[in-house]
Amino acid sequence: MNIGVILAGGKGLRLNEKIPKQMILLGNKPIISWSVDTFHKINLIDKVIVVSEKSILDDMKKLFPPYDYPKLSCIEGGEERHNSSYNALISSKFDDDDIFLIHDAARPFVTEEIIINTINEARVSGACGVYVNTSDTIAIVNDFNIESIPDRKTVYSAQTPQGFKYSVIMKAHKNKNKSQVITDDISLGFNMGLNVSIIDGDYNNFKITTEQDLRFAEFLTGAKNVK
Repeated sequence: MNIGVILAGGKGLRLNEKIPKQMILLGNKPIISWSVDTFHKINLIDKVIVVSEKSILDDMKKLFPPYDYPKLSCIEGGEERHNSSYNALISSKFDDDDIFLIHDAARPFVTEEIIINTINEARVSGACGVYVNTSDTIAIVNDFNIESIPDRKTVYSAQTPQGFKYSVIMKAHKNKNKSQVITDDISLGFNMGLNVSIIDGDYNNFKITTEQDLRFAEFLTGAKNVK
């Protein structure tokens, strides 16, 4: 079974909006609906789990009624991102070889190709991430001083979904070191020594974080007539 997990627990404070950013309209539907619709229509996806902030959980359920989204369920998120993904992992009984794809609701332009490629790679390697090569020179900075400048050919930006076999990601969560900084599920697995493969992402699969990101997403929606 292949399970898509859409993490929608963010408040979107940097957008200065009165509603969580995943519920902001992008074109003719909320931001979260873009990725949910893409996951839900893929035949390879057997189940979609939306992990929502508690305060909007009822609104989320109304947004995705069972008769339109028979593969989808909504559950409450946790305090941090990794807590929310863990809630999805324990939301039902799953088999060790089931594939989990964990995706940010704020990345509305994920493609079917990326999702399918992530499933296929995770089934082979056990864990994989979606990445794009950075086009900028990156500096490692400490206390406002440059420590090093890595070769940008080896520097990649992380996207989502992040794909795992259920047994692999559950082991990573159960053995996490509370003292380590956990930014996402890939870092959780990597910190415990997990080998993580990568697939190519898409520069349009960016995360809406700032007002500028939102304006660019609106441009893409109109310019490409995305539906």
